[in-house]
Amino acid sequence: MKHLNPIHAIKKSLFVFFLFAMVITIAIKSEKLIAAEDPIIMLKGATERLMDVLRKNKETLKSNPGRIYSIVNEYVLPYTDFEEMSKWVVGRNAWNEASLETRNQFIKEFKTMVVNAYAKSLLAYSDQTIEFLPERQNSQGRVQVSSVIRGGERGPLRIDYRMIQAGNSWKVYDIIIEGVSLMQGYRSQFSEDVSGGGMDAVVEKLQQHNARKAQG
Repeated sequence: MKHLNPIHAIKKSLFVFFLFAMVITIAIKSEKLIAAEDPIIMLKGATERLMDVLRKNKETLKSNPGRIYSIVNEYVLPYTDFEEMSKWVVGRNAWNEASLETRNQFIKEFKTMVVNAYAKSLLAYSDQTIEFLPERQNSQGRVQVSSVIRGGERGPLRIDYRMIQAGNSWKVYDIIIEGVSLMQGYRSQFSEDVSGGGMDAVVEKLQQHNARKAQG
C-alpha cells in the first residue's frame, strides 16, 4: 500500500471527497421513513438537508473548522455502510479469512481514514446543485442511482451511487465519479498488502497512517 490517499485514483480532487461526504447521507432521521423502494427521494431529501446545514454554518465553519466533524457524525456516519465498503476494498476472500477482531479493527481504521479525508473537504462547499437521474436496479436489495453535479469550477460532473438496502433505508457503499469507482481506488491501494500479509498487514498500515494524521 504505497499511498493511502484515494485522490490518486479519482483525479486528485478534494471536491470529489466533498461529493462523497455530501451524497453518502441517504437516510431521513424521522419516525416516518420514506419507502425503501424510492432511493432517489431519499438521496435528494438528505443531500438538501446536508447542504442547508453547510450554508447555515458557513461563517461558523470559517472560524471553527473543527465543527465539520460534528456535522459529519450527525449527517453522514450513521447512514454509511462501512462494513460493506470494507468487504469490497479488501476482497471477500481476505475478509472471510480474517478474524472478527481484525475485521472490526479494519473497519475502525478505514472509517477514520475516510472521515479525515472528506470531512475537511466539506469546507470547500460552494452551492453546487445535484440533478438525479432514474435509478438502475442491479440486483435484489441493491440499486445504482446516477446524478449530475452542476456548479463549481469543474462544470457538470457525472456521479453514480451504489447503494444497499438496510431495512427501510438505503446506504451508500460505493461512488463512481466519471466512471471511476472510489472503492476500487482504495482496493487497488490495499491489494499489495492484502496479498502479502492479509488484513492484519493492512490494519497496521492504516493505524500508522491515521496516527501520523492525528499528529498533524
